[in-house]
Amino acid sequence: MDIVSSISKVLAVGLVLGAGLPALFAVGMRLEAIGHGDLGKPANPIIRYLGFALIGLTVVVIVLGILWVTRQTLDYYFDLRIFPDFAYKK
Repeated sequence: MDIVSSISKVLAVGLVLGAGLPALFAVGMRLEAIGHGDLGKPANPIIRYLGFALIGLTVVVIVLGILWVTRQTLDYYFDLRIFPDFAYKK
């Protein structure tokens, strides 16, 4: 049962990061485009800023993912610990 639990966790993370982040980015781009308005529709700054927020959230998650992957190297070479102590090997 432990293997099934591990596989389900990997599958869930893969779906969230593999399909969720591009979908979140696409929704943000679409909202930003809708917020500009069109020839017949006025601009809506609230929708536009919501689109910017979703794009920004996607960028933050990607940067955090890169930092998580490189956390041991950053700790070893630069003595830089960004995450809590349990994330590092002793």
